[in-house]
Amino acid sequence: MSLKNFDDVGSKFLEDPVFFAENVLGFSPFSYQAAILRDSCKRVVACLGRQSGKTTTVAVKAIHFAYTKPKTVTLIVSPSLRQSIILFDRILDFIYSNKLLARSVRRKTRTIIRLSNGSQIVALPCSAHRLRGHTAHSLIVDEAAFLQDEIITQILFPMLATTDGYMTLLSTPWAKGSLFYKVFTDPTYSVHHVKSNECPLISKEFLNEQKRNMTRQGYLMEFEAEFAEEESSYFPQDLIKSCIDPETELETDLEKVTPERADYYAGVDIGKLQDHSVVAVVKQEKDTVKLVFLKEFPLETPYSHVIGFIVKANQRFSFTKILIDRSGAGEAVTEEVKAQGLTNAESKVFTVQSKAEMLANLRIKMEQRQFKMPYSHRLCQQLNSQQYEYTKTGQLRFWHPKNGHDDQLWALALAAWATKETTKGTLAKAW
Repeated sequence: MSLKNFDDVGSKFLEDPVFFAENVLGFSPFSYQAAILRDSCKRVVACLGRQSGKTTTVAVKAIHFAYTKPKTVTLIVSPSLRQSIILFDRILDFIYSNKLLARSVRRKTRTIIRLSNGSQIVALPCSAHRLRGHTAHSLIVDEAAFLQDEIITQILFPMLATTDGYMTLLSTPWAKGSLFYKVFTDPTYSVHHVKSNECPLISKEFLNEQKRNMTRQGYLMEFEAEFAEEESSYFPQDLIKSCIDPETELETDLEKVTPERADYYAGVDIGKLQDHSVVAVVKQEKDTVKLVFLKEFPLETPYSHVIGFIVKANQRFSFTKILIDRSGAGEAVTEEVKAQGLTNAESKVFTVQSKAEMLANLRIKMEQRQFKMPYSHRLCQQLNSQQYEYTKTGQLRFWHPKNGHDDQLWALALAAWATKETTKGTLAKAW
């Protein structure tokens, strides 16, 4: 169907976002997507499994709102700007797939679309200083379960005070202590709970494969959209969430990093055939340790490539110390790194006791609000999936469930431990 002028369209286009999606955007929603699109409640909560199309659904919802309600502001907020831009890019794709919609764009930047009817769609990170002062008519909060509750209640909700606006909270499940879980179970909110098997594009065979390849908890959360957490998780979900710093973005590309002057420490977990090699970089500011960079190498990456990366990273960050997992090939990697002139590199033997010390050090920093990290869904999962039990001698033993990974966790734990060892050494030398 061709449209000469958007202002001349019939009431169906204005009132029915599904009709709009099908005839303007060329998108035919599934039944659960149509239910979300047609939900006119002021407070909508959507907890959906992976690949069920939540990003596409809310992108369509945002476009319909902006084009049919002139002079309105739609804000997209998530734990990181990178996450917000994923949704923003989906919106752009839809708009530029229709020539008429595209012609109505008066201004476009990497995070802003301004339309000829005066409406705007803006993508923002969930950073307090970037959010304050905004007013919204429609607010879409992606991965809402990972946002600090205070940001939602004290910054986001007030944006709607003078507009009597709409808020859509969507996320994969995380932390029963979160505000997202509270509103998910609140009967006064309009709640949509969708499992991945409800998507006609996802086969039963694919889901069975994922069930075999993932941890039980991971599968329940990612594809069943269930709030699940093992009782023996060493890093509880609420504790992990409290450490997410929305003011920072996680860097993963060494060529794009321009570190400021500071004390940086690296932790390196050396992988094998079924494990990844990972380099984690933290910055120490007084008593606080911040994760600023994380590089996970593909499986079977040659150790020579990892060594070369460490050398290059050291040139960028000027590490105070590099701590490398000594197990397996770690000792040889450490010696080769030292041979490249990096005298600040040391290896750490992984034993039951040393693992307990390193994870306890990280957990204490988290509990005392002395550790911050940017939002990373994979790292959050690895932290939470680390299980523990006491041996008969009273020691802590750690493991990750079958089909799980903890490479990023151990690289982070090594980096955090490097700051502790260096501080102790410096104090001892001064004394």
